[in-house]
Amino acid sequence: MNSDWQIELRALRYFICVAEEKSFTRAAGRLRIAQPALSRQIKKLEEDLRVQLFIRNSRGAELTEAGEILLRRAYLIFNQVQQTHHDVTIHSRHLGGVVSVGMPPTPGEFIAPRLLERSKERYPDIELRFVEGFSGELERKLANNEIGVAVMHDPAPRDDIRISKLLVEHLCLVGRSGTLAKPEYSLAEAGSYPLVMPSRPNFLRILIDGHAERLDIPLNIVTRSDGIGHTKSLVKYGHGFTILTYGAVISEVQQGVLQAVPICNPEILWTLCVAMRTDQGRKRTLAVIEELIQEVVQELVAEGIWK
Repeated sequence: MNSDWQIELRALRYFICVAEEKSFTRAAGRLRIAQPALSRQIKKLEEDLRVQLFIRNSRGAELTEAGEILLRRAYLIFNQVQQTHHDVTIHSRHLGGVVSVGMPPTPGEFIAPRLLERSKERYPDIELRFVEGFSGELERKLANNEIGVAVMHDPAPRDDIRISKLLVEHLCLVGRSGTLAKPEYSLAEAGSYPLVMPSRPNFLRILIDGHAERLDIPLNIVTRSDGIGHTKSLVKYGHGFTILTYGAVISEVQQGVLQAVPICNPEILWTLCVAMRTDQGRKRTLAVIEELIQEVVQELVAEGIWK
């Protein structure tokens, strides 16, 4: 590496955008610059660092190992820049800047639209950036300062992350409409159905496996699916059943294509939380977004949209 390399924030911002979009074309559109200009910036960055950052292929642009390292460092650099700006302007009443919010697919479907609307109303100079991922991935991103606020299920206690409970969800046996006749099912009964389930170390899978192992209940897993959209589609078309929260399938239940019946004996609870790094607690922009998330979830529960 060139020891005289001087960091250019613009070049790093361009690099992050290409890495996130996995495409020079999409990144150029998002940045509103010409693609050749973007390519020149990335090429110059590679020349300055004397490493290849991307591999172009038919799917777009994939990060090299060096690119993965730079992406992690780039996120940290921009978080430090934002933290510096915050510390310098902490006494100002004006709130602004970019807040990255990570959410799993299902909670994000409910929370994100209303959170964005509320944030625009109250804090028009705060720009929200939404990041989708499962809880384990979001916990890692939060710990690495790649996101500022995370909505997660059952995160393990950590000294570097502050966790606040949002709500407790009940797990249900989910099947195609008309296939579940009972008002509730025991875990042993649910486990006997042909199940479509995520692979470990998915947090939901770990939770269900833990209950099943403690009670010596075998789970009849016939298909593994690591995307909730794929899982629901497989169940909808009769390829098995699954175990999810009611909130994960509320739209499909209302449309009459899926059923969701509570699991009892034992009742399996999944706690949804909002989390921030403990060393970011003084950052007002993060704090107000965390408060808005709590407010939105309380409203959704009160309105019966989420339970």
